Amino acid sequence: MAASDYDSHYYSTSCGPKPYTRNDEWLWFFGAIADEIIRSLRPRRVFDAGCAMGMLVESLWDRGVEAWGADISEYAIGEIRRDMRPYCRVGSIAQPVGGQYDLIACIEVLEHMPEGESRRAVAHFAAAADTVLFSSNPNDFVEPTHINVHPIIYWLKLFQEHGYRPELTYDAGFVSPHAILFRKSKQRADEEVLMLLARELRFKTALVER
Repeated sequence: MAASDYDSHYYSTSCGPKPYTRNDEWLWFFGAIADEIIRSLRPRRVFDAGCAMGMLVESLWDRGVEAWGADISEYAIGEIRRDMRPYCRVGSIAQPVGGQYDLIACIEVLEHMPEGESRRAVAHFAAAADTVLFSSNPNDFVEPTHINVHPIIYWLKLFQEHGYRPELTYDAGFVSPHAILFRKSKQRADEEVLMLLARELRFKTALVER
């Protein structure tokens, strides 16, 4: 998909049953995510990979946490709250993030990218942060820009290739039922552990979708 595909029509029709705009519902959603990130992870600097209209970035700044973002959509970046525009840029997360962060958030983004680019993105995450809050719906093949949908075990193994291990005791369900917190670790997770976690998250996702 080209960057130009992520225009006003896309955001009004392709992000679920309701338009994706800076309205109270979406601001509440990202505000709740920001609240839980701050409560449970206490980051000082956050990068939102695929920030769209910057609602997570603004929610974090409004709560006193430095945050930056990048998104491929010029339209989405143009919709960012005016005082937040210095902190968000047009750009692909297949390119280096730049800088060091306590946390990278990547919420429902990598499924939109060609597989090679998504793999490069994870490599760039590993160079910029020890902790990544990640989600990618394993079941949504309907949305036309979802060109890189994979089962959860795929992402678990990809992040492990880059030195990340899933935080098994952390519940990232405040983002989505299939969300995962990854932390850098010299110790690799056993294959059986990854499979069990993938199965648990798959069941949670199925329950929510039903």
